[in-house]
Amino acid sequence: MHRLHRAAGAGRDLLARLADGRWELFAKASDVHTFVRSASFPEQEARIEETGVAVRVTSGGRTGFAAASGLEAAAARHAIEGALASALPQPHDPIPPARLLGSIQPPERPGPPAPGWASFISERLDGRIRAESRGLLTPVRISVHEGRYAWILTNGEGAVATHQSTACSVTAELAREGWGASRQWVWVSDPAALDPEELAIRITDRGLLGGHPGSLRSGLWDVLLASEVAAQLLAALAPLFVAGHGRGDALARLLDREGRLASPMLTLVDDRSGEHGPLTAPCDGEGLPARRITILEEGVPRHRIASYGDALSAGDPPNGGARRVSYRDPPVSGLANLMVITSDGEPPGRLLEQAPSAVYLTRLLSPVAIDAERNLVRMLASGLRLAGSRPESWHPLLELRCGLGPMLRSVDAVGTDLEWYETAAGYVGAPSLLIRRQPVFEGG
Repeated sequence: MHRLHRAAGAGRDLLARLADGRWELFAKASDVHTFVRSASFPEQEARIEETGVAVRVTSGGRTGFAAASGLEAAAARHAIEGALASALPQPHDPIPPARLLGSIQPPERPGPPAPGWASFISERLDGRIRAESRGLLTPVRISVHEGRYAWILTNGEGAVATHQSTACSVTAELAREGWGASRQWVWVSDPAALDPEELAIRITDRGLLGGHPGSLRSGLWDVLLASEVAAQLLAALAPLFVAGHGRGDALARLLDREGRLASPMLTLVDDRSGEHGPLTAPCDGEGLPARRITILEEGVPRHRIASYGDALSAGDPPNGGARRVSYRDPPVSGLANLMVITSDGEPPGRLLEQAPSAVYLTRLLSPVAIDAERNLVRMLASGLRLAGSRPESWHPLLELRCGLGPMLRSVDAVGTDLEWYETAAGYVGAPSLLIRRQPVFEGG
């Protein structure tokens, strides 16, 4: 953190001399350690350290952004000169005023794991997965990721926000003869409390989920989405809830006469407060205090995620919805921790009881395809035919193709088995979802 403060100080001094107008400076340092245990290669370790400075400047209706690697004064100078040289006309000043800025104190997260933790966890998982599956599953690759991050955000009005955090995750790539490969990502909220035996059982159960191949009568079925499939569906929906994507009209066309997008069972929030989810921070990517943003309340759209500039363009009040993908990128409207509220959810066993004869989609075979303009959704997945709440047959290729709005309004129950997943739209926390009477076809 000392290096970050020194870089910010050097940048402030240069900006005071070079910039005529308002400015914002962001400096970040990260250290990511990856340990890989593979069935085909010796153990591998990699460590990537990354530092950089980013600057936004605005003056006379023009705004510029640039970034440079490193934390030395030269990096700050390169970023400032690049921002000034790249300034273009903007309809709004995208840098939030100081009166909107602030920060919270996010809950303290556990520190980084002890040395050797990654090697120990990967070895135990490898052995336990083979034992639990009785040799049916082969761990092709187990990757353990440990990250440390620190950043500082400051501006010409004297506002300063700082943050330090750690992050751990495990990725297991498994092979099963005749079934192909599968990949499971697991967020580790507390490395010291992680039980490798319990995690191996969870991974194995998912990897073995299947049954005897059978045939399925195409038609209307109750559909149970596994939490991972539900998470990818919500990630595909994310552009509808994010300002700046030009999807406002499409969202409006998906609503029913009551203004409802989904059933009353579905409430979605983007929780930036740090109480839930992998991504924690005291503020958003521009310095507005972190908060929980209600996106969908009992099926009714409430707020769009928006950066300060996008909120002004859309005529919305700023809500602290900016995200920085890296120091190289300017802050944009984006989700942080999209989460389904499960306080009224059903335990997984009870959810199965409510779907005694259903199709259970367990693994996506391609990205969820959404055509919001035509109100359509298509999912290709493998899954199970349930009979009496038990697996009856396994189906390697199933297709769900239906109206997007009607499907979302047919969500009848949510589970309590919420898990976090890393998606292209950010982190998504989703449980199993039970959807009534949807068209399912075998063979795609």
